[in-house]
Amino acid sequence: MARNYYLILGISSEASPEEIKQAYRRKAMELHPDHYGADAGPFLEIQEAYSVLGDPRRRIAYDQETAPRRPAMPHGAILSAPPPRRPPVQPIEFAGTPVEPGEVSLTRSFETFFPSFEEIFDRLWSNFTETPRPKSEKPESLALDVPLSREEAMTGGSVRVMVPAELPCSVCAGYGGIGPYECWRCGGMGRTTAEYPVTVRYPAGTVHGHTVSVPLTHLGIRNLYLTVRFYTV
Repeated sequence: MARNYYLILGISSEASPEEIKQAYRRKAMELHPDHYGADAGPFLEIQEAYSVLGDPRRRIAYDQETAPRRPAMPHGAILSAPPPRRPPVQPIEFAGTPVEPGEVSLTRSFETFFPSFEEIFDRLWSNFTETPRPKSEKPESLALDVPLSREEAMTGGSVRVMVPAELPCSVCAGYGGIGPYECWRCGGMGRTTAEYPVTVRYPAGTVHGHTVSVPLTHLGIRNLYLTVRFYTV
């Protein structure tokens, strides 16, 4: 069964676009991991709800998908046309899988971000809506500071940064179902919201202030790129 995104945001199904945005911002501040606790699940859930309800076309599709079903037709009734068939499910190479807690998480590190929390998340999630973006928009840096011990800096290694994104469902390959059955993982939406790992490597002998820039296009994020600054402690 598909999630009730209106219930998640605490609004009615008749809410205006402005009411949806206000509810999202209120819930985002309330459930942000810095205030709510280590569990980022509720925070990602409201991001998923807003990515659907905040986009007019996706909201219409969602409302149609979750509308009450019509009663079954009487025995012997003839349909004018057969119901559409889903395309066959093909195996896909998934871009990544959600990682376990304990990684470096963007949603838990907003104190290093500029501009504000609301602005950066509006910009990030605009990649997953059909809202048109300015043609002159250029990718901007999303900075994150990562501490290293002296031993780690000397030997080199890598850190995995968890980036919130919305990707095609790994179970149904983005179709929303398998054959006639609705996908249990994405609730028929074809996409899932989670935190996905981006591996950032640092060389042996890393000096204080070493910076690495990483594109996020493989996660569908085109207007931001990740800048990781390493410093020794």
